[in-house]
Amino acid sequence: MRNELWNDARAMNHHEIIGGILRTEFNKETVERLDMSYLGAKIDSWWAHSHENFNSQIGFYSLQSLILEFIKPSHLETLRNIGQAEKRIAAVLLEYMFSQPDKNLALLVHEVMAQIVGLIDIKYPYEEHKELFPKEQAGGAVDWGKGLGIIRPHSDDLYEDRDINIMSLTVCKDISRTPTWFWLLKDVVSCLTDEELGQLASSEATFFSGTNVEGQGIQVKKPILRRDDVEGLAIRLDFRIDNTVGPRMRSEDPAVTAIIEKMRVGLKTLKPLASNPSTGTVAFLANFKILHGRSQLNPVMLYEGESSRILFRSKGIK
Repeated sequence: MRNELWNDARAMNHHEIIGGILRTEFNKETVERLDMSYLGAKIDSWWAHSHENFNSQIGFYSLQSLILEFIKPSHLETLRNIGQAEKRIAAVLLEYMFSQPDKNLALLVHEVMAQIVGLIDIKYPYEEHKELFPKEQAGGAVDWGKGLGIIRPHSDDLYEDRDINIMSLTVCKDISRTPTWFWLLKDVVSCLTDEELGQLASSEATFFSGTNVEGQGIQVKKPILRRDDVEGLAIRLDFRIDNTVGPRMRSEDPAVTAIIEKMRVGLKTLKPLASNPSTGTVAFLANFKILHGRSQLNPVMLYEGESSRILFRSKGIK
């Protein structure tokens, strides 16, 4: 019945019905926050006995075995259902996975957990995406993971031909204690009427790459609406404004541009969900179900250089 209603609404270009269907779907999405300290204590103990003779390949399988042996079945099930329409889990925030700000340990936990979740990492040749840290020469840059400026709400890699449907972030160290912020779609579109939401979802936008892409920029036009048999309904959104490129999401339709700007203004009044910005936090996001960003970083981090804030990121398909 739901599919028939959707198809009829699309055929009639009935924006209000489309918007109502989308709002109902978005309202079901949740964020799960899990205390992993029971597992973190075992990982810390394992690392204390392993780090002196560390071997990344042996360590990977050893840590993987340990995690799979002791992780709670309910936690494992939650992780493996991220992004699925039937389960309605837009993001999972894991806390206290480890306590030592060691890059080898953080990267190892990051990679093992990604494998357990089923994330297949995609690395593009024009960007360094695995390790994120502030770059001194890019201190004032906004909307870029290696700059100190604010990063506005967005989903990753909308300018790519391939859809990236899952990403992960692991905190190794952060002297600024700056959390990653999250905005569920239901909150982002709360300022819109059903008519406006339906009009937005029935249109297209051009998505532009930013400072993260070295050399020639990339741009691609896509439908704002995304439908997937496993993930369900979502919309593509990017509110970043690059120093050089400008807005990373643009519409040729003035009415749709006005709707995007209405959401941009509305976001300023929303209180985002926040991760725990401490060592051992691991976040998994369904890229099209939740937007992410962060506040401006403290400039004092420039004096600490690359060692002041170290996060590991993977993004790809599941």
